[in-house]
Amino acid sequence: MKYLFLLGTALAVSTPALAQDAVAIGEQMAAGDRAMARTDITVTATREPTPITQVGQSVSVVTRDQIERTQATTATDVLARIPGISTVQSGGFGQPASVFVRGAENAQSLVLIDGVRINDPGDVGGGFDFGALPIGQFDRVEVVRGSSGVLWGSRAVGGVINFITARPTEQWTARGQAEYGWRDRKQASVSAAGLVGPVGLTLGGNWLKGDGFSAFNERRGATEKDGFESKSANARASIEFAPGLSADAGGFYTKANYDYDNTGADALNVGMKRDTLGYANLRYAGLDGRLNARVGYGINDTRRISDDAVFGPYTTNGRTERFEGQVSFAPIEQASVLVGGETEKQKFDDNYGSKDSTTIDSLFGNLTLRPFAGLTLNGGLRYDDNSDFGDRTTFAANGAWVIGGGDSAPVLRASYGEGFKAPSLYQLYTNAGFRALDPETSKSWDVGIEQPFAEGTGRFTLTYFDRKTKNLIDYDLANFNYYNVGRSRAQGVELGMQVTDWQGFDVNLAYTYLDAVNEDTGAQLARRPKSNLYASIDKAWAVGLKLGADLRVGGGRYDDTANTQYVGGNVVVGLRGAFAVTHNVEVYGRVENLFDEHYEVVRTYGTPGRSAYAGIRVKM
Repeated sequence: MKYLFLLGTALAVSTPALAQDAVAIGEQMAAGDRAMARTDITVTATREPTPITQVGQSVSVVTRDQIERTQATTATDVLARIPGISTVQSGGFGQPASVFVRGAENAQSLVLIDGVRINDPGDVGGGFDFGALPIGQFDRVEVVRGSSGVLWGSRAVGGVINFITARPTEQWTARGQAEYGWRDRKQASVSAAGLVGPVGLTLGGNWLKGDGFSAFNERRGATEKDGFESKSANARASIEFAPGLSADAGGFYTKANYDYDNTGADALNVGMKRDTLGYANLRYAGLDGRLNARVGYGINDTRRISDDAVFGPYTTNGRTERFEGQVSFAPIEQASVLVGGETEKQKFDDNYGSKDSTTIDSLFGNLTLRPFAGLTLNGGLRYDDNSDFGDRTTFAANGAWVIGGGDSAPVLRASYGEGFKAPSLYQLYTNAGFRALDPETSKSWDVGIEQPFAEGTGRFTLTYFDRKTKNLIDYDLANFNYYNVGRSRAQGVELGMQVTDWQGFDVNLAYTYLDAVNEDTGAQLARRPKSNLYASIDKAWAVGLKLGADLRVGGGRYDDTANTQYVGGNVVVGLRGAFAVTHNVEVYGRVENLFDEHYEVVRTYGTPGRSAYAGIRVKM
């Protein structure tokens, strides 16, 4: 590679974010503070642990306590509750699901598990299919909204989503959960973390199976249920060789089998999706925490099989291998610098003869300045050298200003970022042959304010965002080919409010107004609702009783790029409750879609009707 020598030099003195930046929450923050439960720290926005008040981008953090309080079971359940995000799924669990961050394409957001990229080179746009990802094994989810390409690379046009597993502490901890409900849906999950001598271990697993409901809408006449079964496992080990020098390695595996419909009618189709990732890292911390360096390797391997009852199976395989490194140094309290390098190779093949690969080598740097108390400024550059599309330099900057002191001090934020995303291998080299596509590029900015209240237990956020994209890639149904749209724009407002344990109350409000259009035609981008609202309230009593309710109001949207097929909005209400039988045992239950709302989010595809679930949790 043209810049492989430079990259190797950077690796010699630097470190990858990979899993280690997520790990740093549990291993580098102050002892005695359950860092994984903290919502005021992020590792994803800056690739190292940073107070959110020092980040100019919009960041949301979801903890294990919040996941359990809302009784979420899938990744999309959690993400749908965050401002700026909308989700769509073509049926139930296992069916294709997309997540739109501020209206960006699903493939324009980078998805991480423990800091390792899990976007699939075999996916149509090189994105990640959220449809078969359960949430049971994860203790934390971080979402950075807005372009993050300088630090995270070309896929982070819309933002970054990081799912993080448990981290060991000096004392072993474990949790288990079992649940049963509507249409014979069964779920079980376990997770444990602790020390064995000098080695820190994390182990986890999740199983989910059910009869499901028809992917083709049952209210349109479908009768065949589309069932599913998912199995997942994760593991991680870490060891400290000497003061400041440590290593870790780990992996994540998930496999889902499911039935699906794809022709606007019942069909006897079956599918399989398997994701496997692994990582290994060596890291160093010295100079009283002012110097941090890491080097490592990550791999992600994905296999998909769509076995059509008429045309037979279509199989794709995608693999990404990545070496990356970074070093951060703070010579003085008011300034720090982060530099790093990455090299990545993607491979893709299918059972119709496609077999191709691409590489990208990158160098990046970020400077952080704190000129006076409360003000943090970040600015960075990234250089990418793509083997198919040449080199590109992108820039990003953001700032955060805490005005005053105390729990009620407001925070002003602003950010600007540039994005660059090359066409996926699927788009370039599937059996229709090579297509002359241009890379997608973007420029985005946002400005917002955060106001803490309720003695620091609550925060209110208001953000305006605007992103312009050139050469957005879409599919031409008339010519059966991919093409560049030209220009698109997504702008809107995010409103969020979170209250955590204020006199026993937890409150969450997330509202998004989005105007996402193809500027060449004036048409709305497909499947993006103009407005989206999620609201919930929970109350806990000292006797161990918890009750809660949530409301989801989804706006209408067009299902196609020509804006000829409109899908109406929906209002969905849910109720939940839990009771602590002992200090370690809790029973819970919920009713979803209480009023049995009939609606679609993807035209002709079904959504769950009224359903009930009950379960038990055990913690040690």
